[in-house]
Amino acid sequence: MTDQSIAKSSSHGLLGRATPLIKTAVLVVTVVGAIPTAITAYNAWQYKVPFSEVPHRLAQYEIWERNIDCQIDYKALSTTEGTRIDVGACPETRDISLKVSAPDGKATYEWIAYNQLRKPGEQPPSGILDLLMGVSYADGAGKPTRLAQAAIEVVCQSLVSKQQLVRVVKEGPKCFRETMSPVRGTVDKREEVPCNTTCPASG
Repeated sequence: MTDQSIAKSSSHGLLGRATPLIKTAVLVVTVVGAIPTAITAYNAWQYKVPFSEVPHRLAQYEIWERNIDCQIDYKALSTTEGTRIDVGACPETRDISLKVSAPDGKATYEWIAYNQLRKPGEQPPSGILDLLMGVSYADGAGKPTRLAQAAIEVVCQSLVSKQQLVRVVKEGPKCFRETMSPVRGTVDKREEVPCNTTCPASG
């Protein structure tokens, strides 16, 4: 056997032994790369939110967690079409909370983290300008908002689980218990209650 044939045979042997390792490495990289997508898909299914909104909705939950002990007093706005917007900020974190209520009684909450706001001399971060414009023209017809008389005072709130937040709010002389999803930001149930109603313990 010549030196050349021995070298060729040795080369094929190394390649043969390396092929399973290469295939395993490719499989591991593929699986690891798919894990974030699978987690996002699971969260989309679990919290019933669109796949593309999962990072934003989980960030909203984190802001709820950060502000759960902050009892915000909201200032109310309303549009000419009956949409109402209540805006308040937590003095400690300086995060801003928005509640948008439709004439049919449906309502959603949205947070703007303080670190997302434009500071003097900075350009507004992506998406914030659109969000604020959406609040300013919440009725969809581009009509300006006007001040409403009533405001919301948070009596208590409790993060029962990642799926449920309960808060008691006072609007004028009446109080309401709102049961909502802190991830989706939707108020799923709202009922009038006595103003001395307490919130359940946090989970």
